Amino acid sequence: MTDTTPAAASDQLTELVRQAPLSFLGTVTRIGGTSLAAFPADARNERTTVVRVDRVLHAPDAFRHLAGSEVTVQLAPEADLLKVGDTAALFTRGLVYGESLGLTEVGRLPAEAVQTHVSLAATTADDMPFSSVQRKIRNQEIAAHAEEADAVVVGTVVGLEDLGLPAYSEHAPYWWRATLDVSHVEAGRVDAGRTDFIYPGSGDVRWRHVPKPTAGQVGLWLLHATLDGLAAQAPYRLLHPDDYQPVQKLAALRERR
Repeated sequence: MTDTTPAAASDQLTELVRQAPLSFLGTVTRIGGTSLAAFPADARNERTTVVRVDRVLHAPDAFRHLAGSEVTVQLAPEADLLKVGDTAALFTRGLVYGESLGLTEVGRLPAEAVQTHVSLAATTADDMPFSSVQRKIRNQEIAAHAEEADAVVVGTVVGLEDLGLPAYSEHAPYWWRATLDVSHVEAGRVDAGRTDFIYPGSGDVRWRHVPKPTAGQVGLWLLHATLDGLAAQAPYRLLHPDDYQPVQKLAALRERR
């Protein structure tokens, strides 16, 4: 028996937004055709559908202004076929890029299933109807990452020091040490007061996304135990882009519990 409760519907929508980079409300204008010449000829069939984008629901910055244009959507193999005039919320991934877009369907919802989000977006500061869903997903990701951390604290950076360790390759991390004045311990065996962590100061592609603390920076820090030969330099280190968050994200962590 299919669960049709509001909670189940919300979970389904969240999962579709998680899986699909682009979603929109669209109306079918053609079946079996295409809006771009580069669409593979052997892929054109009854599941090749030209759709007019009526409202973008969520999208990368480059595709936020698709409303009014036509795109080609290759319907999912298990999905019901659409006919000219049908309107639906389509969740898609990119397939072909050219003078138009060729997309492949990840999932689909009836247009009325997303109408609440469309209406709310008109009365809030959200850029797009699914901005709140994307925030929910992002908060879930941060909370899941926090569960993997050895300590989660709120603190202020009160000291920075280049450790000056030798670099053995062009991808060397160039470790720095930060001293943190901890004002709140959310998780982990850390006492309030001073504690140290190291972080890669390098801008190399391998390290550039790891947070680079600045003097006086206040935030929520997700710290990982330093287990190798660097443990003598500091008990913790930053490893992941999400290891620094604004203090306000503490509420998101608590919601997950």
